[in-house]
Amino acid sequence: MNTVASEPRVGALVGRLREIGVQLRDTRSFWQPNAFRSPRLAWEETLPDLSAALRALDPAAIARLQGDPLAHDQFLAPWFPVAHWRELEQVATAVQRPLAPWPRDGNRDVPGRKWSQVVSFAAAVEPVQRLRCVDWCAGKAHLARALAVQWGNPGFVALERDRALVEAGASLAGRAGLDVRTVGCDVMGEGVRRWVEDSAHLVALHACGPLHRRLLDLALVAAAPALSLAPCCYHLGTDGHLPRSGAGRECSPGLQADDLRTAVQESVTAGGHARRRREKLQAWQLGVDALLRDNNPGSQYLPLPSVPAVVLAGDFAGFCAFVAERKGLRLPQELRHAHWEARGHQRFWEVSALDLVRQRFRRLIELWVVLDLAVALEEGGYRVRLETFCERSVSPRNLLLQARLESLSSCSAGPLTPQASAEQHHA
Repeated sequence: MNTVASEPRVGALVGRLREIGVQLRDTRSFWQPNAFRSPRLAWEETLPDLSAALRALDPAAIARLQGDPLAHDQFLAPWFPVAHWRELEQVATAVQRPLAPWPRDGNRDVPGRKWSQVVSFAAAVEPVQRLRCVDWCAGKAHLARALAVQWGNPGFVALERDRALVEAGASLAGRAGLDVRTVGCDVMGEGVRRWVEDSAHLVALHACGPLHRRLLDLALVAAAPALSLAPCCYHLGTDGHLPRSGAGRECSPGLQADDLRTAVQESVTAGGHARRRREKLQAWQLGVDALLRDNNPGSQYLPLPSVPAVVLAGDFAGFCAFVAERKGLRLPQELRHAHWEARGHQRFWEVSALDLVRQRFRRLIELWVVLDLAVALEEGGYRVRLETFCERSVSPRNLLLQARLESLSSCSAGPLTPQASAEQHHA
């Protein structure tokens, strides 16, 4: 494994934000169109050899390229500057601090992968002593309890909107004898400001979309002393495509909600059952789409309703009837269900092959969005590090922003300075 230094402080984040913005603007015609919605993509006319190579792939080859970032890049290298993109995507791995032994049943009621994420986050985050720690959108306060064990700081606060989760978190903290206060609080409301304004180290592990953007906005307004944030689900919320930084507004690639959804469409942590269910649902959706286009030439993709499990557990004929009823459609009386179901599965693999192009931009899109957040913090007077805190197999959303106000750079926990760390490749 290679070793690289963490982000140099001056200008590095802005420089990378701008360069990725240029790359995304220049390649918009490849990452914005969605093969699921269009049987043939515009770029197939300009790069017919790439189109032919993709459409010639069999399902096994497609699956291999989906799961092997290096092979994926090697396949696309004749058409795209993937070596340069890999350089832009390199992010230093956070130094993992030694952890104190966990108490017996310390991970009680925490799912295995979630516990791995919590442990990795706790090892990567640098504590700021003498500051109350606030766990943002805490759920059952798993992260707050873990940090309380490791840091020993008094007065941890876990903010959560769901009352049932607040009560469960309080019970778990009480059982463990930890000083963690769980608070019922909607972080999108005005009442949360008091928790941000009262000097605190704000931590958030996978706060979705508007929740992590709300945290950043309030932290900047209140000049919160320290922030450790692992963002997630960038596509959620109505403001997800709006740059937060001045530099981001100048070099914005014009991301929309669907583009941000592309950044989180990974299944490296999904089990076999979930993947098979996804393939079946999408094949059936594509089968209905092909049927509708055949009966109405020139028609556009029709978004379909959420499908209950009982419908998906049935057959394709029942799925067609469900869609027709929900969307008010009149389907042909003599419908060849087997034919259109087979066409849907064929289209699924065509889409999966063509989508290898769009998928290649996932990490670049995600990095641009997170770098925009990082630069917004820098513009607000923070020293910022961008790192990864866990392996991609533990969570594809493994980017971590650690930010500290300049005035805290000499606190007893140590300044936020570059450190040597192991670099990982993330496609």
